[in-house]
Amino acid sequence: MTNQTLKYLALMLAGWGLALIAPAHAQLTQLYAFQYDANTTSNYPDGYGPQAELIEGADGNYYTTTFMGGSGACADGVEGLTQGCGAVVKITPAGVLSVLYSFPFDSSNSTTPNGLFPVAGLLQGPDGNFYGVASGGGSSGTDFCQPISGIFGCGTIFKLTPSGHFTLLYSFCGGYGCGSYPPDGADPRGRLAIGPDGNLYGTTQQGGEYNGGYNSGTIFRISLSGGGYQIMHTFSGGSGTGDGNGPTAGLTLASDGNFYGTTQFGGTSGNGTIFKMNLAGAVTILHSFGPDDPNGAEPLGALIEGSDGNLYGTCYTGGTNSSGTVFRISKAGSFQKIFDFSQAAGGFGYPMAGVIQASDGNLYGTTGQGGSSGEGTIFQLTLGGVYTLEASFSSNGASGYYPDGGLVQGSDGNLYVTTPSGGGSNSNGVPDEGTIDVFDVSLPAPKPGILGFLPSSGKVGAKVTIGIGPYIGATAVKFNGTSATFKVTGSEFITTTVPAGATSGPISVTTPGGTATSKKNFTVTP
Repeated sequence: MTNQTLKYLALMLAGWGLALIAPAHAQLTQLYAFQYDANTTSNYPDGYGPQAELIEGADGNYYTTTFMGGSGACADGVEGLTQGCGAVVKITPAGVLSVLYSFPFDSSNSTTPNGLFPVAGLLQGPDGNFYGVASGGGSSGTDFCQPISGIFGCGTIFKLTPSGHFTLLYSFCGGYGCGSYPPDGADPRGRLAIGPDGNLYGTTQQGGEYNGGYNSGTIFRISLSGGGYQIMHTFSGGSGTGDGNGPTAGLTLASDGNFYGTTQFGGTSGNGTIFKMNLAGAVTILHSFGPDDPNGAEPLGALIEGSDGNLYGTCYTGGTNSSGTVFRISKAGSFQKIFDFSQAAGGFGYPMAGVIQASDGNLYGTTGQGGSSGEGTIFQLTLGGVYTLEASFSSNGASGYYPDGGLVQGSDGNLYVTTPSGGGSNSNGVPDEGTIDVFDVSLPAPKPGILGFLPSSGKVGAKVTIGIGPYIGATAVKFNGTSATFKVTGSEFITTTVPAGATSGPISVTTPGGTATSKKNFTVTP
């Protein structure tokens, strides 16, 4: 069957509410399963129930968090102890896993001083360190943020070196504040982002205060060293203002220098929003979702900026079939639904995560339901809305099921994903609790991009940071055609030095996926 025939067939099926099934060469394979070990304190020493997406580190390995597990126990007001307070793990492309850090529990005072239950993915910063958030715990001493009785803290921000050295950057106080501290955020669940000013930006799903009303969430800023913490915006949608309420995902820095994001609730009808925030903290609601909205409702995942300059995302519910949608929105707020999930298409829907745009130009994502077993899928979607069911998850298979996190495309072209449940069982028949999988669909290496660089000018010998990748495997960096020395400090960042003989002009980066050239010029000063 020719490619032209496939394209024609796909268009016909899309018009009938059906879909193409992925070609036979596509392969979903388990890299690692999180297994029960009765000889350890937590029973799941390598982690338990990963809910976050993976990232590829500068070393070519992959990193993520697990919701529970790791060394040591963790308090639970219902069962006495859970399987650990969570972990940060590293896995090689060959499937060799190691635990970088386990979140500790202090049984003497029922605290988890560094955090517990991380559900967000990691960011590897331009300094090579990993940055992340834990949804609970910390040193704030508040006891109203956690559903577990007797556990304190409203979440943390942390730094972790590649060798596993942990630094607590901040503990959230929650909407009521703590001590002399004013109302603060609580329950951070989205991946951190780095702004053009070099600071970290993130969201909390709860916390904040507006006219005596609490828990609509916040947007915050903090430096890489942990200083200068500031609430940039307190959402007020829970008070019926039309603002957002409950941001679950992190922020996306777009090419216009603004951040974009989603809230699960709030807006003019209470069913979620898409918003924009500038670096001064001014928030603009671009779109509000309504009840029984044919365009979708309750967006949970992060947005991406596509190659066409538009933003793409998913809604968990709503749409024509009430099982979620994929949408496109311009930076000015022009909204368009491009796909409705349905049983007819095979991907029943309810996507928890957003989509990515892979090296073939198509969107890829996951759903928590649907597929051959009804337990989740990987799907492909063209920018025009033509859907292909790529893979199905199953509790009877090795790949796990009910994926929460999104996909990441590795430098090898493959797609990597986590699942929080399943994967098989140990030798005693105890079920595994989550997997890390690789999906090989024969995609080329991802193309690099240059969103910007800091500083925008400098002398020969000046240090310059370039972002946002991917840059793994980079082979050249040039200043207006003059080659420079460089180091890939993370998949999204390169540090380089202005070379002798360089002149003012664009910066280019070459990787196995191609060459990217900056739209703005770097100015070489005397």
